[in-house]
Amino acid sequence: MKTRQGIVPAILPAMLLCALLPTGAIAQSAVDAYPSKPVTMIVPLSPGASVDIETRLYAQKMTEFTGKPFLVDYKPGAGTTIGGAFVARAAPDGYTLLSMTPSLAVATLAYSNLPFDPFKDLTPLSLMSKRPSLFIIPNSVPAKNMAEFVAYTKANPAKVNIGTSGAGGIGELALAWFKQLAGITVPLVHYKGGAPSYTAVMAGEVQAVLGSPSAMLGNIKAGKARVIAVTTAERIKILPDMPTVAEQGFPGFEYAQWIGIAGPGGMPAPLVNKLSAELSKAAKAPDVGAKLADDGTVMVGSTAEQFRQHIANESARWRKVAQDTGVKLGE
Repeated sequence: MKTRQGIVPAILPAMLLCALLPTGAIAQSAVDAYPSKPVTMIVPLSPGASVDIETRLYAQKMTEFTGKPFLVDYKPGAGTTIGGAFVARAAPDGYTLLSMTPSLAVATLAYSNLPFDPFKDLTPLSLMSKRPSLFIIPNSVPAKNMAEFVAYTKANPAKVNIGTSGAGGIGELALAWFKQLAGITVPLVHYKGGAPSYTAVMAGEVQAVLGSPSAMLGNIKAGKARVIAVTTAERIKILPDMPTVAEQGFPGFEYAQWIGIAGPGGMPAPLVNKLSAELSKAAKAPDVGAKLADDGTVMVGSTAEQFRQHIANESARWRKVAQDTGVKLGE
């Protein structure tokens, strides 16, 4: 019995080690072989949007890098939370990814009963790019810069409305923030998308909008509207002489669209590191940047940890803006 009792305790650790080794080996082999089948990249918006166009470029580049298809699919609706929830429920194996936008960073401000936690149920992989907006006014507003626009607004409050691309997003928060900094109280008119808001500002129905460079630069060059500022923290290459909102008397103001790639929560660290490195390489590919340059897009290609920190910073910043301005998204 002593022999048996002595043998059993000695054998148990070895048995446990043997039981664990196959699982670890399989997990590592799966990471090494990734991807071994097609990967789906979910766009949480309708086809044709700038997010879709950019995601398709990344999917093409990842296909080139890995030799396996990266396919784009769509789950639009509810401020990108339908697509976010779909990816959050997926297996954490890297075969379902999400093109994440700022909307998810403020989703908890707009939706009180989300079926998932954007900060716990998704795994940040890489911040891919940042994109500016332009502060655009119609020709009927006699202002050449932000100070003159604010002065005109204060002198003619009943004549000024500012258009948005829709209620409940970061664009609404950005404009509410600007109004607070400028000390103006004018209505926000919510349109169903960027295109109708651009049409409205060119027609003089609203007196300002935040607009996409690629969508509006042609109209601006044609004299149909004017840009008086860019919204990012720094000037942009396509309009190097145009000062930022912050430079024009509103220090700290920054509004940038961005796109990052995330996966389901619980992805193993080796897979996260592998995907992050490949996605970063895709973002920094010269041909990808060249195709997005006309929109003023700045390519990033961050690490997973840098993207996680970016999401946390964005969420905290816009939450404070919502609290300070009293804006309640989704109402």
